[in-house]
Amino acid sequence: MELCIEIFMEEIPARMQRQAKIDFWQLFSNEFETLKLKCSAPEVFIGPRRMTLHVADIAAESETILEERRGPKVGAPDAALQGFLKSTGIPQNELIQENGYWFAKIQQQGKPLQDLLPNILDRVLRSLPWPTSMRWPGAQHTWVRPIRNICCVLDGKPVVFDVPAAGLKTNNYTFGHRFLAPQQITVASFAQYRKSLAEANIMLDFEERRTVIKNELQKICHENQLTFVPDEGLLDEVAGLVEYPFVGLGKIEAKFMHLPGAVLSTSMRVHQKYFTILKNDTFAPHFGFVANVPINTDMTAGYERVLRARLSDAAFFYEQDLKLPLESRLDALKNIIFHADLGSVYQKVQRLEFCASNPEIKQAARLCKSDLLTQMVGEFPELQGTMGEIYAKAQGTPADIALALKGYYQPQGASDACPQDDISWTLSLLDKIDNLIGFFGIGMKPSGSKDPYGLRRSALGIIRLMLHKNTSNSLYGWLQKSVQSYQQQGITLKPDAIETVTAFITERLSAFLKTEMPADHVYAVLDKPLEDIWQTIERARALKHLLQGEIGVSLLGAYRRVVGILKGIQIGQVDNQLFVHDVEHALYDALTQATPKINEHLKAFAFKEAMILIANLKPVIDNFFDHAKVMDDDLKIQQNRLNLLGMLQSTLNAFANFSKLEG
Repeated sequence: MELCIEIFMEEIPARMQRQAKIDFWQLFSNEFETLKLKCSAPEVFIGPRRMTLHVADIAAESETILEERRGPKVGAPDAALQGFLKSTGIPQNELIQENGYWFAKIQQQGKPLQDLLPNILDRVLRSLPWPTSMRWPGAQHTWVRPIRNICCVLDGKPVVFDVPAAGLKTNNYTFGHRFLAPQQITVASFAQYRKSLAEANIMLDFEERRTVIKNELQKICHENQLTFVPDEGLLDEVAGLVEYPFVGLGKIEAKFMHLPGAVLSTSMRVHQKYFTILKNDTFAPHFGFVANVPINTDMTAGYERVLRARLSDAAFFYEQDLKLPLESRLDALKNIIFHADLGSVYQKVQRLEFCASNPEIKQAARLCKSDLLTQMVGEFPELQGTMGEIYAKAQGTPADIALALKGYYQPQGASDACPQDDISWTLSLLDKIDNLIGFFGIGMKPSGSKDPYGLRRSALGIIRLMLHKNTSNSLYGWLQKSVQSYQQQGITLKPDAIETVTAFITERLSAFLKTEMPADHVYAVLDKPLEDIWQTIERARALKHLLQGEIGVSLLGAYRRVVGILKGIQIGQVDNQLFVHDVEHALYDALTQATPKINEHLKAFAFKEAMILIANLKPVIDNFFDHAKVMDDDLKIQQNRLNLLGMLQSTLNAFANFSKLEG
């Protein structure tokens, strides 16, 4: 049987559509699985005014389920037994005794899908987690926007039932494009439904709309010797705004082309949902736009007129901002509170300047927050940093320092690149460490999914910055300097601020490493207090490389054997005068020669070289276990051999705690 359900409503905000599609699919899939309804993989489609579920093949009724339910103990008071019988609805003679308990085997007969659909749909509508929702007359439940119609067709026939959550009754019809074909459409099958919608100017599939928009923009730009650079986020948004996309090309007046590219593109993107167009790798005096109805000359002129007003504002902001040097805005930062217990943004700037190690970084730190007070950033907060760089360059600030005013915001997420230059890298690190030390220092820790100050993002940024630097760097030194910057301002922090921040970064580093290696590898290298992030990551990767090979697996097996033997035994110094077998001499000599070299490699962060030396111990370890009896009858020889195994364990643990590794 084929099932088609459409929820028809007022316009769904574009930003919510992708997640709603996933949630809608998951809720229906869970219902089908819970009710034992065999079906093909459901499909979900979403657009500005509709969400559609299609199941090509679904069972006519749910499966019969045999449930085994445990009751009271045999011999329990009669009231307990009677209560159990009442809850199961079966007589006592049908109960079974197993392991001293009463058990009831209850057979739940399958139910027709048509009878199950009302409750399924009601639960889905009440469970879908919209970020915001609203009420409307007649509906018992809130929804992102008022639901106006629900179409439900099973095997070509309408399934009619009340939906109290929406205050509606289901039917077998839907509606076409709001402006171009608003008439009612009767639904008999999904194929006919999709075809009829297409004829009524509705492109059902979100991804199809998105692809058409992208291809049409590329085509229209190619025809005009222009280049369209896809903005993936904006493509998602406009695909969620139109039921059928119509693409056009507008012009930007020449008097606005002096504006920086970031200002042009942001103004068009944020306010008007227009696409930026290039010509010869520079911003062209054109923009791309998407409409929900066919485009004509008057419409294009209207789009251009609206943009003209927006760009006039942007030009005014830009010209006014340039009149006031960034450094002269510093005092005004005293009026912006960073946090009530951590002072103003001005004080944060002073802390960054205090931690800076050279004049260039100090100057970048002094200027890095000034663009927050510009009119342009006030209008477009997403341009903070970008406008700092633009204004700094225009006002004669050295290029490398100006670059840092934007670069220090990186990385902003897991996929964002790290800054390439030293000034940006250092300022970014100082800023993120200041956040962690400050907020943890006043007891403001992330809780569950709540992280209002982005502290998890700051910790991940520190990890990525340290990894990007690709060299050893003491984490403690940076944290200590940050604490000093707060102390010199008279701001009181908890005495364990450094320890709690280190533990927090360690936790985030653990999660970071688990994305590329088994958890036990991570626990082995994070067994000691975190001192150097880059060093720890490189050590973990070297360990992973070793354990991927046969030698590493064998070494791990030998180590676990050593741990088993040494459990609860006091270890002392090895006395080579007590050796009675060549394999003892061989293992002792190998460890004596390898251990200092391994330690030297570790100090030089040559982890792969250290791992090679550890791997080279495998033959002598194997020979020792093959030919020497550790628990010798002579207690002195026995203890000496145990001491030798302790020496082996210590050598391996210098690299990582092998006891944390799974066998």
